[in-house]
This record gives sequence, C-alpha cells and structure tokens, in this order.
Amino acid sequence: MIRNYVITAVRNLLRNPVYSLINVFGLSIGITCSLMILIYIKHETGYDEFHEKKDRLYRMVFEMVDPEGRTVTPQMTAPAGQDLVAEFPEVVRCTRFTWPRSGYFSSGDLSIAAKDVQYTDSSIFDMFSFRLLAGDPHKALTEPYSVVLGEELAGKLFGKSDPLGKVLKWNNSEDLVVTGIVESPPPTSSIRFNALISFSTLYKDDRLYMDWNGGMQYYHFIELSPECSVAGLEGKLPDFMQRHINYIYKDTGASINAFLQNIRKIHLNSGFAGEMEATGSKSALIVFSAIALFILMIACINFMNLTTARSTRRAREVGMRKVLGAARTHLVRQFLGESVLMGLLGLVIGLILVEIFLPGFGRMVGRDLELYKAANLDLLIGIPVFVILVGILAGSYPAFYLSAFRPVRVLKGILSGQNSYAGLRNSLVLVQFAISIALIICTLMLFSQLDYMRSKDLGYDANNLLVLKMTSDPFKAKYGILKEKLSAVPGVISCSATSEVPGKGFTRNGYRPEGFENYLMFHAVDVDYDYIKTMGLTLVEGRNFSEEFSGDRDAYLVNEELRRHLNWGTATDKTIFRGMKHRIIGVVKDFHFASMHEQIEPLVFTLQPYMGFDYLLVRYRSGNTAAVLSGIEEAWESIDQGEPFEFSFYDEVFDEVYKSERKLSSILLYIAVLAILIASSGLFGLALYNTEVRIKEVGIRKVFGSTVREVVLLFSGKFTRWVLAANIFAWPVAYIIFRQTIRMYAYRIDFPLWIFLATSAGAYL
Repeated sequence: MIRNYVITAVRNLLRNPVYSLINVFGLSIGITCSLMILIYIKHETGYDEFHEKKDRLYRMVFEMVDPEGRTVTPQMTAPAGQDLVAEFPEVVRCTRFTWPRSGYFSSGDLSIAAKDVQYTDSSIFDMFSFRLLAGDPHKALTEPYSVVLGEELAGKLFGKSDPLGKVLKWNNSEDLVVTGIVESPPPTSSIRFNALISFSTLYKDDRLYMDWNGGMQYYHFIELSPECSVAGLEGKLPDFMQRHINYIYKDTGASINAFLQNIRKIHLNSGFAGEMEATGSKSALIVFSAIALFILMIACINFMNLTTARSTRRAREVGMRKVLGAARTHLVRQFLGESVLMGLLGLVIGLILVEIFLPGFGRMVGRDLELYKAANLDLLIGIPVFVILVGILAGSYPAFYLSAFRPVRVLKGILSGQNSYAGLRNSLVLVQFAISIALIICTLMLFSQLDYMRSKDLGYDANNLLVLKMTSDPFKAKYGILKEKLSAVPGVISCSATSEVPGKGFTRNGYRPEGFENYLMFHAVDVDYDYIKTMGLTLVEGRNFSEEFSGDRDAYLVNEELRRHLNWGTATDKTIFRGMKHRIIGVVKDFHFASMHEQIEPLVFTLQPYMGFDYLLVRYRSGNTAAVLSGIEEAWESIDQGEPFEFSFYDEVFDEVYKSERKLSSILLYIAVLAILIASSGLFGLALYNTEVRIKEVGIRKVFGSTVREVVLLFSGKFTRWVLAANIFAWPVAYIIFRQTIRMYAYRIDFPLWIFLATSAGAYL
C-alpha cells in the first residue's frame, strides 16, 4: 500500500513539472535562507557558554555621570577588581585584562607580527575554561615578564621545538620568558587573544599609574562564590566606589557607578564605550529572526497555496478512486503523503544549498558558521518536523475536504467552498507581497543612509591618506627622523604623527575651562605641528601650532563645538586647566572625528602625547601609488628593519567603522530579492493555474470579440489589486521601521518618499 502511495505521488509530481518545480524551489530557497539565519542566531546567542563557571563569572561595568551626560564603559583603573576581592568574601577572585594590543615578537632574526596581545592576571586559568597546552596554569603568569603564547603564534615563532623557557623580545623593548602555550579561544568567546603577558609586568613600567588615580583602561572580571547574591553585592558597590574614587568628584557633580554583567550577556547586551572586542547586536538578531520567519512564511504560503489550488484539478481522480472502492482514509493518506513528500524534497534540496552557501554567508557576517554540530541539534530536528507539519497543513485541504465529497458530486465537479478558500489564498498572497515590499523598502533606506554618510563632507580630506602604525617605543622616539625621510619621498605631500586616527572617536579627559568651577569631559587628540595641514582641516580663529613659539608646547587648539559648548564668543587666549593652565591659540572648524552615529562633540588638540605617538599619517599625490608605498617602506626600514611596516589606506579605516551596517544592508538586499523571487514564483504558479481553469472562458470571450489586450487586463487586474493592497499594508510598517532605525544616526537622510514610490512601481513590474 505504501509503495503504491509513493508511486502515485511521484507520478503526480512528474505529471505537473512546472507546479512541482515552483513548489519545491520556493520551499527549498525559504528553508535555505531561514536555516542560515537561524544558524547565525544560534552562534550569536551561544557566546561564552563553554566556560564551566559561566553562571558565576561577571564583568564589572561602570557608569560615568557628569553634568554633561553619562558614559557606560567596562574600563576602570587597575585596583578596582582586586580591591573588590580583598573587601568582599563573596568575590572569590578577579582577572584583569588590558585593551587588546598589536605589536611583534622577536626571536633572534625572526620577527612575527601579533594582534590581540593581552596583559592579564595569573588567575585567568582558574576562572575561565581556556585550556593550557603546556606550562603550569597556576604559575604561568605569576612572575613579571612572563608570556603565554597562543598555539598558532608559538608554531610561527618556534616551529615544533619546545618554547618553554625561551626568551622573546616584545616590540623591541621588553624581554619576556615563555611560560606556557594556550589553546586558541573558541569562536564564541568574548575574550580573544593570541598571547598573554603577565599583568604584573605593567607594574614595572614607571610611566603607568596603577592606582585608583591611574588610567581608566583595564577590564575587570570577577568570580563569585556559589552562595553569593548578585543583587546583594551590587547593593554594596555604591559605598565601595565612594570610598575609593567618588570622594574625589564630590564637588564636581560627577560620579562613577558600578554594576555587574554576567559573562554570557556581554556579546549581545553591551556595545559600551571602550569594548574589548566588537560585540554583537541584540536588535540585529531580532531583525534577523523576523526576516527568517518572514522568508519561511512566504515559502510556506507559496507551498500551501499551490498545493491546495492544484488539488482541485484532481477532483475527478478523487471521484474515480471512490467509485473503485477507495476508502476516505486511503485518500487522506495519499494526499498528505504527496504533500509531505514534496516538502521533504524541498528540505533535502535546502540542506544541500545550505552546505553550498553557508561559508559565503559566514564571511558576510564575519563568523565561522557550521550546520552539523551539537549546538545546532535542535535546528536539525526542528526544521524537518516543521516541514512535515507544513506538508500536512498544505495537504489537509485535499485530504480532508475533497475526500469527504460523494463520488457523483466530485465527478460532476460540484465543489462547494472553493470561493471561500480562494479568498484565503488571495489573502496569503497579499501577506507575501506586503512582507517582500517592506523588506525592499527597508533595504533601500539603509543603503541610502550609508551612501549619505559616505558622501557627506567630513570636514577633512579622506582621500590619498595613508595610516602607518608605529609599535615599539624606540621606533616612536625616532618619528621625527622618519618624517624627514618621508618628506623626501617623491609623491609625499606632508606627514603628521597622532595618538589616534579619526573616524572611530577620540579619548575623553577631564578639563576645567576658564570661568568654570567644575571639570568637564572633552575629547582629546595628541598631534604634532603638521596635523592640521596633513588632515586638510580649516582654522576659523587664531593660528596653528608653530615651532617658532616655544610656548606652543603647552598650548591647545580646540574645535568650534567646544567654543559653542562653552558659550565663548572667541576662544583665542582663553585657558583650560589640566595640571596647569593651557592657553588656547586657535579654533579648528568642526570635523567628524567619530562615526555618523554620534554628534560632533567638544575636542582639544594637544602637542604632548602621553606615551608617544602611535600613528603616522601620510598625505600623498594621486598617481603612482605603488611607487610612493615603495619609497615609504624603504624610508621606514632605513630607521629600523625590525619594526613591521604596517599601513592602511584611510578610506579602508573609514569603511571599517560602518562595516556592520554594510554587511546588514547586503544581507537584507539578498534576502529581499529572494523574498520577491519566491513570492513572484508563487504568483506565477497561481496565475498559471487560474489561466488553465479559465481556458474555456477565454475561448468564449474571444469568440464574442474580446481582444488579447482585454483578456490580459482581465487576468492581470486581480493580481494588480493584490499588489496595491500589499503596498497599503507595507508602507506604514516600513515607515515605522525607518523612523526607529534612523534614530541610530546623529546625521541622517530625510524621509525617502522616492524609495516607497520606486518599490511600489517595481512590485507592479
């Protein structure tokens, strides 16, 4: 009996190849898209689950409040976590991290560049589930000048030989002893590293302030005892912060509040200032989840519409089967089996497509994604079950409705209730197109916003600008000599040293302007004398820094926003106090030193870098870029061949700021196109079905004088009404999404009516 069902089902699929292809194609594409998105969502929600103590691991997060606003950051001065352990028995231990650094390790004549190098405490292996492959986990990072290498970096430096006890030079300035080899963190770790240097090493650097009055640049993770109440501990933190640091700010109106964040919530619930690593976006996951649901919904609607529509053409088959003795249960099994079989065929094709396209999708979202792994077991079970349910639902109409009619009525084609079901079918088509149109509108709006940000005047010249990274302290000390050599390279216009590269934002410090009693938080950047010229900035008041005036070493430049913020008519010759009084000698026209998500804020330019300049900006003439780069590299190596020559074009740095938006817009574009394609294929199938059903009507109309144009309008009129209704539903939804999304940007496009009109026109085509 089952064999007969299968043979009949296959024959029916082959007898109607167009409908079968549309049905299977739409469902498989829907399964492919939704499954890839669900795999990405599973990956994003699985961060830091591998830590055995994950329920007791928390990160300290700090809210800095002042009269100008609030800033939330996970960074604080060095003693915060350690003092928490000392004062509260419920805090078992603490591990501190620095900002992930880049540099190079040298062993003999070999130098290897390394990124994500962290200074951390020896307790790291007691708290976290990072596996040490060689060395003692309790002693590896105890002593100053100790380093634990990542397994990949160790292989590059030492090959297959044993590295333990070997001495490496870090950034040509510190000798470090290799005390361990650590396995690379899994892709779902919020803490990334290629090498770990003992945190105690930092206490050997006289330039660093490692007390509560030091730099707010360290990350603190704590382990709580099993019986600890997180809420109870957080209730003690205000007094803790008051005793250690807030007493300093009692007369300024500023304070620092602390709270705790479980390690599993870092990736999707952060995005604070100064994050150690790029975090995910919970709102983006919500968008992706909705998209996955919509795509699957569109595919399933298609599948059910075409299955049920086509089933009415089999009325005579049902009648003949019942006349020949087929029981209703047999017919139910037949129709349900055919529908489920078609669904499973779409599932198989979908899984094949996932294997083909998942690596490319992973590169788009910047993740290493896999389907067949234990973490995705619920998907591997859930998707087939869902497809079977959809197949049963789609086959339920012919199975339970047609099979219930008496043979005589079925053979005569007397089927009541078809018009009511046609109305439901039309409603489902309307939902399909409304979703597709809304997706297209939202995608085009995001593209327009990104294009606006790329074309907006930044206030400086971002073209023909190179960014060179200076790593070691000895090399930074020679930057003046390097500048002289670079100025002699043909094609180089000017160069300037700076502490930070514009585009990602500058650090903030406390300053007390003339006429103010309290300290205010302003952004600051350390530059040299040629910065204004090299960046193409404009002075609107006063003058630039000049080597002709010795007093300029302690002078400041400020931007227009700072002058406006302080209600100064003119800023020149006013003073700002930070350690001493600094005279303002000029005002720079506002420029976007942070992303377009943020308003331009007050900025101070200084000539005194805290620990040397980190970057060299080189302005060059367009033309023979390769020759210019070759000349720059030659000048670089003439200073120090051991210093890695790392450069990037500034427009690449700028694009990196909006990388997530560009990825999201690209993904949305592909998905929107697929949604339209699936919906259109379903509409085509229904149109083909309606044409077949009304073939006699067409013949009669033509006999009575109807033209081809009139017949075409007759058939297309119904579909046109559906598309019009879909636009009516899609426009308000897309507008609400536009209003919510555009709030992310401080500088944004106006309401893009043309996108709504163009999308609607395209939907008709």
